Amino acid sequence: MELEEIKREALEFKACDVKELSDKVLELKNKGVSFLGCVAFVQTNQKLTLSEARTMTLDLESWTDNDKKEIDFYNRLMISEFNEEE
Repeated sequence: MELEEIKREALEFKACDVKELSDKVLELKNKGVSFLGCVAFVQTNQKLTLSEARTMTLDLESWTDNDKKEIDFYNRLMISEFNEEE
């Protein structure tokens, strides 16, 4: 899915609670949408800052412990590479 399609779907989706949002993110994940794509969905759907959306997305039940460890690993790697460039 392209980013614009993810955002369009986020604007159309109305979650009644966190469980429905989590189920929708899991559906996106199972369709092959990346973690960052899921963050964009949550950010648009919930009208959050990027930081808030990342935290909320990671807190959803859509992710296994292994998923969370991998996401955290790549986040730390990205930050360390960014800090090295400064």
